[in-house]
Amino acid sequence: MKGIMATTSDRIDLLEREAQQLLSFLHGLSLEEWQAASACAGWTIADVVGHLTSVDLANRMLRGLDGDHSPPEGSPAPEQHDESAFAQSIYQRAIDASSRLGDGLLDDFAQRIDEAIALFRQVPSDRWHNLVYWPPGPLTMDTLLTQRIAELTMHAWDIRSRLESDYHLSDGSVAALLDTVGRAARRAFRPDPSLRDHPFRYRFQITGPEARVIDLVLSDAMAEIAEQSPSVLSEPAHVTFECGGETCVLVVYGRLTPNDALTDGRLRVVDGEVVLAAAFGDRFVGG
Repeated sequence: MKGIMATTSDRIDLLEREAQQLLSFLHGLSLEEWQAASACAGWTIADVVGHLTSVDLANRMLRGLDGDHSPPEGSPAPEQHDESAFAQSIYQRAIDASSRLGDGLLDDFAQRIDEAIALFRQVPSDRWHNLVYWPPGPLTMDTLLTQRIAELTMHAWDIRSRLESDYHLSDGSVAALLDTVGRAARRAFRPDPSLRDHPFRYRFQITGPEARVIDLVLSDAMAEIAEQSPSVLSEPAHVTFECGGETCVLVVYGRLTPNDALTDGRLRVVDGEVVLAAAFGDRFVGG
């Protein structure tokens, strides 16, 4: 972890703070706003909250603390994981949850996030590396905390950006999202057989509080994120972008197209051809 997210306590505090801000915002929504379209294609704001509350995270954490990261009953084993099927399952489960919970949706979400925060605060110092079940493969408790911050704050943006034109991610949430951007890349970009012998490398030179250099490598295998040392770049990139952390997150997570980011100046091409940069958005599948 970098910058302002240096300690576990900091990250738990950040999760709690971001959760409370989102809950406060949701409590103020009208019935019409709950049914408004979110930034997630096909999901209303209620569906996004349904997604956030549809996983029994507390149960997985408790099992992980006991040393058990096997699939819960009815859940697939990681070796059976299929990214496209997983994405479709997530999509439908969110809609089902928002429909099933109805007026109780917000209370259910508040209860689940409170349970998760309380459990994170109770994790003994020697168990942060315990594994927790996750369909694509088990995560350490430490990684799960960062992932939960990223999940919550990205979806807070999906909700609030549609109702507040000046809404921005906090520096802390940008840090978490950058630290988990590899997971987003694997879900957003599928293997491309045409890149079998010629992997394509997009480089992001990130400025601001979370300054770093990351490469997105697309090939006939799963997409990969490689963090580079700014002073020693190990591989040449086909296209190099320069942007702030929030812009990088929104582009790689598929919330902002490269064309739009280039047009409004949030993204700059500092090396490579603009036409190749614009084609980046065409490769996004989502997940």
